[in-house]
Amino acid sequence: MKKNLKLLTSILVVFLFMSCSSDDDNKDKDSILLGVWQTSEVSTEATTTFTLVFGDNNTGLSIYAIENNTGEQTSSLESFNWELNGKVVTLLDVDTSQNNYEINDEGQLVLSGSAGVIILEKISEDYSSYY
Repeated sequence: MKKNLKLLTSILVVFLFMSCSSDDDNKDKDSILLGVWQTSEVSTEATTTFTLVFGDNNTGLSIYAIENNTGEQTSSLESFNWELNGKVVTLLDVDTSQNNYEINDEGQLVLSGSAGVIILEKISEDYSSYY
């Protein structure tokens, strides 16, 4: 009887571990990216802020804002879909050839291209106010 109980318990444990799906692993991996990422550049003429918001279901927002030294503000908003493969984040549905970012060892989001390097810092885990 004890032998059968041990065998049944062992089989049950094996099935429980096998039932874990790789989708759960992807959700954990994607949670690293979820949130608000931002970089700013300040000059004598204006402050430029570039924000990427990564939300649930692989949706996101790209926000580009400029505030001139006169106080005039302009901004643009573009939605996108995204996918994460390893440390490479690809923005889909974006009208630019440079849409591959990489998460570096410091946990920053980095875009390298002909215009130089853009480094975004994660400023918040909470993206709910954008949706």
